[in-house]
Amino acid sequence: MINLDEMEAQLAAALTEALGRPPAAVRRAPVSRPRPHPKVGLPSSAPELLELGLLEEADATMSAVSHPRDALSWTTMRALLDGRQDAARTGVEELRRLAQRTDDTEAWSRYWVQRFWAAFQWGADDERHDVLDHCRDRAYRFDDLQWWGNLALLLAAMGKTEEAARAFDDALQLLPAAPQDAVRVDVVTNLIEGAALLGDPGRVTAAGRHLRVLAGRLVVVANGAVCKGSVDRYLGLSHAALGHWAEAGECFRSAEAIHRSLGAGPLVVRTVQQASGSLAAA
Repeated sequence: MINLDEMEAQLAAALTEALGRPPAAVRRAPVSRPRPHPKVGLPSSAPELLELGLLEEADATMSAVSHPRDALSWTTMRALLDGRQDAARTGVEELRRLAQRTDDTEAWSRYWVQRFWAAFQWGADDERHDVLDHCRDRAYRFDDLQWWGNLALLLAAMGKTEEAARAFDDALQLLPAAPQDAVRVDVVTNLIEGAALLGDPGRVTAAGRHLRVLAGRLVVVANGAVCKGSVDRYLGLSHAALGHWAEAGECFRSAEAIHRSLGAGPLVVRTVQQASGSLAAA
């Protein structure tokens, strides 16, 4: 389990040296994000609001939702975002039971996405291997693009470098034919982070070429089942891979501010860690 206080203390000095300033305190801090023009109006769905960083508006929209699957998966997403491990794991298990009871395909889909991210964030080896088996099945057997991205990321995180590189290359070949939708953004961002975990700037750059999301937007997965945080973190990794240190630093600072405003402790830690590692060589 991530100890945020301990990890932030360890990373603060490195981040200060890399970015030339101390990190701000973790919790909600004001940050400006792009908002729709008043004449255009706000989107009506909670996932679309969340993509804009309008978390309170998204929560308010979800408070009116009556479908148990939607309410449960949103509550679990919030626990994952906040870093509340026990609540997230309880939500994942409740969603599994709901999917079994109702034979709801969408509930099963969200269950596996949320279980993947719980295992990625907190899982021990046995749990990660269980999820890895599902990733392999969905990718190798069904050629599911989303799970190709998940597979490459999890393999990289588990240190299975050769298989991770092969999964990365196979997923990258599928991207040109993929529609410009949320699944594509999910896959591209997973490939960027997976390649960064492999320490492979060439693959980070190759995946980064496919990232077509406005800066400041949040990456939202599976109809709001998971929020992976600001696209700026992935842009920071892509700039760092190219040696564009000033741009990388700006992106990481923006991502950190956004994650703090959301109260997303695990994403703050990951952003600080990746910024300090990427920019220390600048």
